[in-house]
Amino acid sequence: MEIWSRYGLSRPFESGSNSVCGKNTVPCIVVLQDVELIPVVELEPTAFGASGRSLPSGTYQEMPEEWYRYWLESLADSRVTGLMPIQRGSWHVPTSEFTDTAVLKRVLEVIFQTWLEKELEPTWGPLLGGLALRCQSQNVLIEPTCCGDLANIAYWREAAGYRQAEWHPLWIGHPSLSVMYRAPRLILSSPHDGELPTARWAVCPDRLKVAVASAQIELKQFAEQITPVLPPAYAANAREISRTMAGLGQ
Repeated sequence: MEIWSRYGLSRPFESGSNSVCGKNTVPCIVVLQDVELIPVVELEPTAFGASGRSLPSGTYQEMPEEWYRYWLESLADSRVTGLMPIQRGSWHVPTSEFTDTAVLKRVLEVIFQTWLEKELEPTWGPLLGGLALRCQSQNVLIEPTCCGDLANIAYWREAAGYRQAEWHPLWIGHPSLSVMYRAPRLILSSPHDGELPTARWAVCPDRLKVAVASAQIELKQFAEQITPVLPPAYAANAREISRTMAGLGQ
């Protein structure tokens, strides 16, 4: 499975019939047939773990299982259990995982407490994370990167409607993506940060539009879940705050 995350390309892609390769082109452009955009919230373990909890002794690439256990145990330190990341070893949890109101409330309490410890007033910005692009048939998962958030759905919506032959930024955090149009498909670059984009994936624009619309529905449902678990002091503006945190603005 080809997975792009904060750790870079963690597993190699095995090319097959859905690859478009030009002469001397490495890697191939992989045509993504069935795509979905999954809203995810980043739960960084250091925000949840007990102060005495130590990090694994090696890198994620060297010790993936130890880092996965570290993430689970860090969340459990803050009484957050029962959540599964979008893929083993990721810090990104799909918003659809927050079916237990008590767990969602506890996650938000930890986030609010982090603000207080930094002596910051709540700004009610979108939650960190973003949209993960997944293609089951080609075993591809492109996770949001550092500083991405749920409001990045706006960039995916813009990308779905893009029809120019020049590269255009598609912000998912950093490193980020770029997009260009090569009829009849949109071409997505590998994540890059400063260097020129390299074409890596191709997707049908109409299928990407459908994926954006589905993600929008999920974010609206997530905003509705947030509203009743906000602190009582913010009840008067709970709906607006919830929509902002879910990346939908006000």
